[in-house]
Formats: sequence, C-alpha cells, structure tokens
Amino acid sequence: MTYKQVTSIVIYFFFAVAIKAVMGVVIAEYKTGTVCPKLFNFPLCYIILVFFLIALTTHIINKGITLYYIFLGIVLLITLIASILHISGKFVCPQTVLKGIPKCYYALGLVTGLLLLKYLQFKDIEKGLV
Repeated sequence: MTYKQVTSIVIYFFFAVAIKAVMGVVIAEYKTGTVCPKLFNFPLCYIILVFFLIALTTHIINKGITLYYIFLGIVLLITLIASILHISGKFVCPQTVLKGIPKCYYALGLVTGLLLLKYLQFKDIEKGLV
C-alpha cells in the first residue's frame, strides 16, 4: 500500500467515527431539541453533520481540496468555540455516557486530525514523496 492509500484509509476512519458521533447528537437533538447549541434557532450539530458529509464527498471524489479545508475549517471553528464555551461554563456540551467527556472535545480532536492528515497527504504528494 502506498502512503496516500494509508492516509486515505485513516481519513475514512476519522470520518466514520466523526459522522457516527455527530449522528448520535443529531438524533438526540431531533428528539429533545435541547442538545445542540443553536445559531438563529437552528441546531449547529445539523450544520456540522452536513459539513462533515460535504468534506467526505470531496475526499471520496478526490477533488475540491479547497472545499475540504473550508468546510472542515468551519467545523473546527464551531467546535473550538463550543469547547471554549464549555470550559468557561457558558455552554454544556453533550457528554459521553462512560467517561462523561464532552463530545465537543472529541469533535475538535477529530476535525483537527482530519485537517492535519489531509495536509500531510497533500504536502507529500506535492513534493513527490509518494
């Protein structure tokens, strides 16, 4: 397997974990209406799910690296703000059942990983290392 294939598989894994996690939050938000923070009365977790799916699509078709970075950059900004608000006590992120860790921390880590992996993959391909 080539370096590009390995990083691509890891990116798919990160997307699978991220989308599964966000889907859980979206379902809980749909049922209760109190899980996600809202922007103009619209749940941000819906936006995050759509942006993850758009970024995954650009990764699958292997086109639109700019779109990949734009949509995941927006998700990064949203999760960073949610994490900061959670730390400051102004917002409570949904928490995991087992450890009680805020899910916005996981989302922040996953989106950061997705951005870094794509950057490394693209950088090495550009240099001809792959």
